[in-house]
Amino acid sequence: MTTPRRFACGAAARHRLVIRLAVCVGLTLAVTGCQRRPTEEATWRADCPALARPAPLSLEAAREAERLAERRHEIRMREAAAPGSFLREMHSTLDPRRLSGGQICLADLADRGQQLFEHEYNFADGLGGGDAAKAASGPFRRVHAGLFGGPETISCPSCHWVGGPNGAGGEVDDAFLQGDGERPASGDARNAPALVALGVVQALAREMSRDLQKERDDLVREASRAGAGRDARLTTKGVDFGVLRASAKGEIDASGVRGVDPDLVVKPFGWKGTAAEFADIASEALQVHMGIQSDRALASGSRELVGDGDDPTDPDRDGTRCEFGKGPFAAMMAHLALLELPVIEPLIQDRQLPAAAHVLLPPTTTSFAEDFRRGREQFHTLGCASCHVPMLVLDNPVVSIEGLPPIDLSRDMRRPALTYDPALHGYSVWLFSDLKRHDMGAANAARHVQRGVALNEYITPRLWGVADSAPYLHDGRAPSLDYAVAGHDGEGAAARAAFAAVPYNDRGPLRVYLMALRRVRRVVVP
Repeated sequence: MTTPRRFACGAAARHRLVIRLAVCVGLTLAVTGCQRRPTEEATWRADCPALARPAPLSLEAAREAERLAERRHEIRMREAAAPGSFLREMHSTLDPRRLSGGQICLADLADRGQQLFEHEYNFADGLGGGDAAKAASGPFRRVHAGLFGGPETISCPSCHWVGGPNGAGGEVDDAFLQGDGERPASGDARNAPALVALGVVQALAREMSRDLQKERDDLVREASRAGAGRDARLTTKGVDFGVLRASAKGEIDASGVRGVDPDLVVKPFGWKGTAAEFADIASEALQVHMGIQSDRALASGSRELVGDGDDPTDPDRDGTRCEFGKGPFAAMMAHLALLELPVIEPLIQDRQLPAAAHVLLPPTTTSFAEDFRRGREQFHTLGCASCHVPMLVLDNPVVSIEGLPPIDLSRDMRRPALTYDPALHGYSVWLFSDLKRHDMGAANAARHVQRGVALNEYITPRLWGVADSAPYLHDGRAPSLDYAVAGHDGEGAAARAAFAAVPYNDRGPLRVYLMALRRVRRVVVP
């Protein structure tokens, strides 16, 4: 089923390409005039304006927020008049061949990607599957039916909203994955994480994978040259991934490797660390949470995920073919790649301000600088930093997104953005994670195996922006930071015990430190 689906939705696009090439030949143009040489790397148009990135609380940002709100309202009105018209327009505008050649400016592409992320999908777009549109009880089910999923929502922001746009999920936003469609206890509860700086995370993981695989290749060569078995400790960016062994014949023994699959590809996305690229998670999320089937899902998804219908362009049998093509999907990925970095910002208001009026007292000063300093020490002495590694260094800020030219995050992402540090010879990324899986104990074990990851294993959550992303943990059961620490088990049990040994009134500095890991405030118009 996979191969026919891959070609079916692209057949029309290839037909158009053949016609264009024929026209080019008819005009006696060289073939290279219509198609980029395979050895050339596509680049963005040179005449594109720079991406406008106003300061988050500036007047320009407020005007932009108002513009976006007006646009959302207009799209809703157009959808009311002609359901499905928005997505049809996106398909006609976002030609994959033009995107891959960099012929559409990144600013325009990211803007359209934001529209697609915020869009409220309906049955004309392919919402749900089968006869969901006719179901008397409605199309939604928060308890998923196996890998196929829900749907349980109509838009990405309905679950990604806590702390601001593209944020985390609230207490009632859990989905119960791989369930029986009825009983919450049959599925694995998952709360939506905040979608900040996804391009930066992918770029970091790519470099870590490169380093680990180079160490593996060097080990194999050394064992072959010595004619005897060799072992090596795998380390990248200061993170230890265990011991790899190689025989004189080049046979690999990965039984001592920890926190990463035997292929040594770091997969930072998903609560279980199951995807190397955020596009894989996005494609799966569109399917299981909304029933919107991307070309990427149709090309690689199993029948259990996308449905077992006979039509490879409509395997979920809802009557909508090729629901979310390569062009719209690439635009949404551009939007997600450029999302901003969180910040570390303790509350310090130590300026002596005058009173607003002569009958009023002046504002008092407030500073948590000392609590922040002590909390940072506690974060390290209690063992939190052993997994929640505060900072990793990114060497190259360029991220690759399938179907697009490379994107330079240091130039194009939203503010706050990457900043080069000459002392580090790279870009400091304060994500508070080692991007590695850990055994979190039986208390956190999942009910279902996800992409081969052990039931007890989860990737270290990135704590950047944690102040604006409650509730906490993979299932959203922790209403506070204290509760989240208490939820640690397995490899996190030692840090949990150390935290529990601290008297309650002495835990304040650690809380203050974590509450300084936040997102920058910005203007939002609903």
